Amino acid sequence: MKIHALILTSTIAACTEPGADAPSDETEIITTVKLTFAPEDGSAPISASFRDPDGDGGMSGTTDPLALAAGMTYAMQVEFLDELGTPTENITREIEEEAEAHQVFVLGGAVAGPAATDSAAAIADHMYTDLESDYGANTGDDLPVGLINTITTRAAGTGELVIVLRHMPELNGQPQKVAGLAEQLAAGDALPGEVDANVTFDLDLTVQ
Repeated sequence: MKIHALILTSTIAACTEPGADAPSDETEIITTVKLTFAPEDGSAPISASFRDPDGDGGMSGTTDPLALAAGMTYAMQVEFLDELGTPTENITREIEEEAEAHQVFVLGGAVAGPAATDSAAAIADHMYTDLESDYGANTGDDLPVGLINTITTRAAGTGELVIVLRHMPELNGQPQKVAGLAEQLAAGDALPGEVDANVTFDLDLTVQ
């Protein structure tokens, strides 16, 4: 299995009440990226995770194999966890709270969608299902977040599915997260902000 770099330290900005002193950033650790696929036919969900149990330590992370059925539509949920302590900290909740500064991109050779151009090797189509307003009040454009998605598989085959979480806080009072970022990534353009996580899953589609 191929493991691409996971950026383990992510910065989640703390919130303050109006008039309070500006906060310092809180450093969060992402040790686990979990994907859950709920089939549209109501059958049992399928999960696969990347785990790096010692965080930014000496041990390499591992990725579960990801086996889905060809010709099926799935609701894909993405979760980011810190499993270093007890109890496990769900970093996803903090991403939801700062939805206007985060976006998950789904790409890789196996994928066609906003962040990945269609190719002969693509075996799955990605579509965003959620918006910033699903997680709270938003200002400006109501943009996708990517914690909830739709994956529609094609014919049987294998390939790579890549999950990238990007943190894009305001810069000089201006939003860095704007419309069309996924399309810019597909075109090979550089994106603003920083990568908080980058994980590759080996996707295997079989006929059932």
